[in-house]
Amino acid sequence: MAQPAKAAPGRAPDKGSFPLDHLAECKAAMDEYMRCMRENGMETYRCREQSAAYLTCRMERNLMASEDLANLGFRKAQQAPAPSGGTAVAPAQTDAARGFVAGLGRVHATREQAQHGR
Repeated sequence: MAQPAKAAPGRAPDKGSFPLDHLAECKAAMDEYMRCMRENGMETYRCREQSAAYLTCRMERNLMASEDLANLGFRKAQQAPAPSGGTAVAPAQTDAARGFVAGLGRVHATREQAQHGR
C-alpha cells in the first residue's frame, strides 16, 4: 500500500496568532469598522481610524500583543504626509491599476533566493 504524501510544514504568521474575541469585547469597534468599510466601498484607507480603534481595543483586552500603532502601519495625524496638490489618486486605485497582489513580492523574493542557492 502506498504511503500518503507528507504535508509541507506551515509557516507561522509574521505577527503570530491571537485569540478570537469569544466574549465579544471588541464587537462594537469591529462593527463600526465593518460599517465604515461597507459605506466606503471596501476602501481600507478610508477606515484607518476605525481600524486603529479596533486594534487598540484588542490590545487593551490582551486579545493581541501590545504594540505601537506606528509599527502596524498607522501614523499619528501630525506625521501624515501632506497632500501633493490635488493630483493625488486613492492608494487602492493605484494598487489595482498596476495589478498589485498582496504577498506576491514575498513569493518572488523566495523563488529568486532558491534559484540563486541562498
